[in-house]
Amino acid sequence: MMRWFSGCCLLLLLALAALPARAEEYIRSYHSDIQVAQNGDLTVSETITVNAEGNRIRRGIFRDFPLTMVDANGRTLRVGFDVLSVTRDGQDEPYHTESVTGGIRIYAGSEDVLLRNGEHTYVFTYRTDRQIRYFDDHDELYWNVTGNGWQFRIAKASARVMLPGGRVTQTAAYTGPLGSTARNARMQANGNEADFVTTRPLGEEEGLTIVAGFPKGVVAPPSADQERSWWFRDSLNLFLGVGGLILVVGYYVIFWNRVGRDPARGVVVPRWDAPDGISPALVNYIDNKGFSGGGWTAFSASALDLAVKGYVVLEDLKKKITIRRTEKAAPRTLPIGQASILGSIGAPRRSLVIDEAHGTTVQSVGASFRNAMEKEHRGKYYKANTGYVMGGVALSVLSILALIIFGNLEPDMIVMLIIPAFFAVFIGGFAVSFGKGLRRGSSLMSKIVSVIVLGFIGFVALSAGSAILVAIVSEMTGSEHWPVMVAVGGIVLANVIFFFLIGAPTPLGRKLMDGIEGLRIYLTLAEKDRMNMAGVPTMSPQHFETLLPYAVALGVEKPWSRAFEAWLATAAGAAAASYAPGWYSGDSYSSFGDRIGGFSSSMASTIASTIPAPKSSSSSSGFSGGSSGGGGGGGGGGGW
Repeated sequence: MMRWFSGCCLLLLLALAALPARAEEYIRSYHSDIQVAQNGDLTVSETITVNAEGNRIRRGIFRDFPLTMVDANGRTLRVGFDVLSVTRDGQDEPYHTESVTGGIRIYAGSEDVLLRNGEHTYVFTYRTDRQIRYFDDHDELYWNVTGNGWQFRIAKASARVMLPGGRVTQTAAYTGPLGSTARNARMQANGNEADFVTTRPLGEEEGLTIVAGFPKGVVAPPSADQERSWWFRDSLNLFLGVGGLILVVGYYVIFWNRVGRDPARGVVVPRWDAPDGISPALVNYIDNKGFSGGGWTAFSASALDLAVKGYVVLEDLKKKITIRRTEKAAPRTLPIGQASILGSIGAPRRSLVIDEAHGTTVQSVGASFRNAMEKEHRGKYYKANTGYVMGGVALSVLSILALIIFGNLEPDMIVMLIIPAFFAVFIGGFAVSFGKGLRRGSSLMSKIVSVIVLGFIGFVALSAGSAILVAIVSEMTGSEHWPVMVAVGGIVLANVIFFFLIGAPTPLGRKLMDGIEGLRIYLTLAEKDRMNMAGVPTMSPQHFETLLPYAVALGVEKPWSRAFEAWLATAAGAAAASYAPGWYSGDSYSSFGDRIGGFSSSMASTIASTIPAPKSSSSSSGFSGGSSGGGGGGGGGGGW
């Protein structure tokens, strides 16, 4: 019985021994032959034996290689890299490359071919330059053999360095994760060769970094021509970015000086009528060098002027606005904008209701009003010089495209350029808004200077912000990209600011702008100052109503209404005490008077609430301060 039991146990043990071990994907051996040429170029052959089990290694493996390194002076250099060949199990293997953050990725294998399980040996052969570090007393190769980014453990890693002559005088090796100073490796120098091998396995994201020092003269230092060529390679992004910025700013400055300089400002004196008898809508159009508030302020002023003249009646100014046509016939000389509004309303007793239920109709009426105004007045009073702006935009786009196509930007860095561009739009918009919002009495030159100064301050802030951003993500972008981000932000900022600066009034427009400024001064003067003016009309309901649409057009209806209310409070006579506008039908005047001071803003907000919102679419030396992961080379890899 005992003999039978022992036999069963033996058979069980034999059966267990026959079962396959747990499958694991790992790198059994990683060996690198590094041939140093007389000119300092490296030809590297990496022999990588992997165990594939169809998990992460299905079609093959990939190898990442950085395209930058830090030299002995701490500068980030851009290195050359050329793939010479890729083989698997002694046969040529198809491969393709793609750009990754900070470098290049080589995929060995084919999308359509799956590997058989088991061991496979890959050999990656490539050439790279600028990897030798030059010191006063020696030169060295400080080389990250495996990289610290592999997805698999490495059972054994080794490397052999072969110089073009001379001898290896110093060696060092570092193992472990990035930054580790562990030295779990053996090394041996023999003449112009040095061998390195790890003494313990490397885990995931652990690597082997080696240092081989040799006397000066073994490898020729780069010539002056080579240094210039490399410097140009390192500075290519800077040249393209800053060069594009200088080109764009220069373009705008030249054409602003040619077509964007405003005519000299004339003498501005207070006046109590519109220059040349122009309409309130045209006052708004000329004063803002185009419509303000999407044209609704001019529309509001026109509607109010029609009401004051008796062609329409305004009903209710609380939750909605009704513009009702009266029986009074309109003359043919009616300003084009007002004629458009009456045409949209239609026959007498018909009305235009401005509320949310009629939003589509309101949009159509507003578009007809703006188009009629633009068609009659475009180019007469102000030249936007849109062609020059479009030329600047095209030049900016070409400059940024040249940087992306011909520069050395990684894909992630290209995406990050959106950040300085966004802040440039914000800063430029703020500068322009501030310039437009300066005290109306300020000279145009003071406004321009304010915009430029604020733009410059914003550019400095953009530069500082870009530097902070690069410092935060320097692992990804490299600090050398800071000037590129500043340049791209500067190009966008220049477009925003010069979009405002390059337009200019015509001589007629400048003359009318001076007259409009005089009207604004009159409408905002205190009553005692207004009364001290020679020939000023006496305040009356008719005078107030005549100028109210112009006050709305200029955004000063509140001080003008307060002046009239002050006059009403002190005026004698029953007519003044019982004043009620005939062009308004709704609440009593007392409540209307509380709202008339904000007529344009309340009307504009009412109109805005009627327009449907747009729908969103779906959709140092390696010997003195070395560590694992230092020097040139590096990267990592994985399976695909």
